[in-house]
Amino acid sequence: MEKIISTAFVDMCGTYERMLCSFYPARDSTGFTEQNQVHNFVNALKTALDDENSVHWLEFPWVKKNEHIDGMVFSPKYKSIFYIEAKRLSKSIQKSLVVKDIERVVSSDRSFINCNDLYADHEYIIVLSDVWLEDKWKTAIPHWWLGCEELPVQFQSWEFKHKRKLAKPKSTLQKELQTRNIDWVNSNSLVYLVGEKVDKVKNYCLLLASKKI
Repeated sequence: MEKIISTAFVDMCGTYERMLCSFYPARDSTGFTEQNQVHNFVNALKTALDDENSVHWLEFPWVKKNEHIDGMVFSPKYKSIFYIEAKRLSKSIQKSLVVKDIERVVSSDRSFINCNDLYADHEYIIVLSDVWLEDKWKTAIPHWWLGCEELPVQFQSWEFKHKRKLAKPKSTLQKELQTRNIDWVNSNSLVYLVGEKVDKVKNYCLLLASKKI
């Protein structure tokens, strides 16, 4: 399943590249809302699953009636359900909101899902995000997200081209989840620099993290 999720992420990144090469759907510094991440990833995931009976829903009702998560996909073929949350990392406080989103999904009693006649043997949480590599705390996000010293070649090229190093955070997403007793070991974390191929958004980066829960 990790391969399917990774394939969907690569497809989503390709969609962003094709779109942003054609036009820039924002004005000044408004950025791109997270609904676009969810929409484009859900479409990519459904393609990667190759399951004609799969279903999806955005703003999916959560445990309490007034709560929602950003999206869900159910695949009868794989007997799997995917819970999707997305967050723009435009302010530093939103890092903690990513942590809270993960905790909310992982720690919830999800038995209510059966009330919707969705019976899955496997459940996954998928977290989507984006960041513009501008301020110092933002340039630390790839390290924070991946939780490792060495970044993909894309980002090494970015450092060389811009003659500056991506900052390294004091903590990581995994460590911050551990403080909440959330096991994030063996998660699948990916980062992609869209700006490598699209000059209009040379600092724009997409991120995905997923884990079976």
